[in-house]
Amino acid sequence: MAGSDRTGGEGSGTDKTMAATARTISAPAPVVLNARPPRMELAERLIVGRVVSEAGGMAVIREVRDNNLLRVAAMKIPRQDMERDEALVRGLIEEAQVTAQLDHPNIVPVHELGLDAQGSVFFTMKLVRGRTLAEILAGADLRRRTDRGLFLQLQVLLKVCDAVAFAHSRGVLHLDLKPANIMVGEFGEVYVMDWGVSRLRAAPRDPRGVTGGTLSYMAPEQAIGDARRLDERTDVFMLGGVLYEILTGRRPHGGGTPTELLARAVMGDVERPEGQVDFELPARLCRIAMKALARDPAARYPSVVELARDVESFFHTPWRFPSVEFRRGAQIIREGEEADCAYILSKGRCVAYNTVDGRRVDLREMSAGDVFGEVALLVGGKRTASVEALEDVEAWVLSRDFFEEELGASHWLSLFVRTIAARFRENSDRLAELETGQPPAR
Repeated sequence: MAGSDRTGGEGSGTDKTMAATARTISAPAPVVLNARPPRMELAERLIVGRVVSEAGGMAVIREVRDNNLLRVAAMKIPRQDMERDEALVRGLIEEAQVTAQLDHPNIVPVHELGLDAQGSVFFTMKLVRGRTLAEILAGADLRRRTDRGLFLQLQVLLKVCDAVAFAHSRGVLHLDLKPANIMVGEFGEVYVMDWGVSRLRAAPRDPRGVTGGTLSYMAPEQAIGDARRLDERTDVFMLGGVLYEILTGRRPHGGGTPTELLARAVMGDVERPEGQVDFELPARLCRIAMKALARDPAARYPSVVELARDVESFFHTPWRFPSVEFRRGAQIIREGEEADCAYILSKGRCVAYNTVDGRRVDLREMSAGDVFGEVALLVGGKRTASVEALEDVEAWVLSRDFFEEELGASHWLSLFVRTIAARFRENSDRLAELETGQPPAR
């Protein structure tokens, strides 16, 4: 499932036996069962079917039925003309062994590693039915993306972060993270695929260089080819690239020839997301993406966990709401008008007031973090006060549709909130009548 700009496979040469190529990760004691499966030759047990995908041009993934376990799986095998390529064989063995030891809900499980009847190495894994994140993004009109659509795509990213953080805890770097290697299943399952160029963080490294990965998403230290500089922040860079593509629909290093892509990857200069599109993007997400994509690893998030924490914190900001500005002295809302929105102040001060017999009566002053205009939306009717900007003001706008959507999602919450708002209005009206000697206008 690798992209067209993937570079060659990792390393060169291989040992002749599978045991000699094993890379070990400390793992819990294996589960042992006494029951023996029925005796069946490999050719009878595994029935190979259609090609599911081309895996980087050197291997293929085929659908296979296991007649012992009565399930359909995916089999990764070398392309026919690459069956005796020692580097490829070694890579497949290492990919299977590393992936099998990463037992995580968002990492595709490996079932079996072995040799087929012709002596070719293969391994089988869970067959994921769905689409890659790349396919999802390619088919989306980002200008028309809904809040829920962005939310779901970010949830996919967070599950990927969980998987990669787990791999890092086991000492494994993925080094080829991109939307094409993220599978989203038919029921919302998310899997990080293709660990073929992964490396052990603590393993001795060949100082002569490292190959593998996808140039469009590659961190500078990986593009340079110095294996000694690779660490968890290299994967952070590529996860920033995934976020970048979620926001813009574009890859961090753009298009061009392999030579041009390599030059961009080595330089590590990524254009800001806002400059790639002609529609508004959430500023906070853009800042998160650019921090992850920093050229200098020291300027990136030090871990995937911290990147994920910042993405999660985005959900707690008013990212869904448009922002408006009012100059000092501007009327933000007027007493007696129909209510169609409410506001959250993000900057500046304003004052709520009533007009009684032509005389202005100030009710309360508000500053950043205060909310106003919400009661008329919740209980219906017209505005019972005016609001004026005391200085230049910025505010987020919460539409009537937002209130109806959010409160409609929970009947009981809606009932409580509307009751509280109605009581607040009653008490406010009584207080205003006591202070002015006149009932409030309706």
